[in-house]
Amino acid sequence: MLSVGRNASCWLLAMGMLICSGCGGDSGPELFDVTGTVTLNGKPLPNAEVTFQPKEGAPSFAKTDDDGKYELKYSRDRYGALPGSHEVSITTAAEDDDGNVADELLPAKYNIDTELTANVTAEGNPIDFQLESDGKVVQISEDDPDPDAAPAGNPGGDF
Repeated sequence: MLSVGRNASCWLLAMGMLICSGCGGDSGPELFDVTGTVTLNGKPLPNAEVTFQPKEGAPSFAKTDDDGKYELKYSRDRYGALPGSHEVSITTAAEDDDGNVADELLPAKYNIDTELTANVTAEGNPIDFQLESDGKVVQISEDDPDPDAAPAGNPGGDF
């Protein structure tokens, strides 16, 4: 049986606490707070998923509240986003807790073919998105066999 003296036990305990003090909450890359509001045709857009994807590194995510406001989260315990240029996507086709997927209300230029970008800086200025849609949202998945064909249930091709 290994016997460790009292001083050695205290030293080992102190070293373990010192090592673990670097674990958790604040470790990881430098992040900057990002908040903002998403509107659609001038009205707040609730329950939209907002994703900021940097050129390198992990993305940050948020879900808009009833007033269209969001605050990005990098991980479960850390808010913010990596500094620099980001490709931004916003979608309403999100899965709820029951596994149901909401309809997409936004044109593809805001999500699957996004044209949105943002620059995250230390200033922490709000980054707002004023989205526009004519209500004719048609999104074709990449694995659609004939993207020029009229969608099912719409034989006339009118959108």
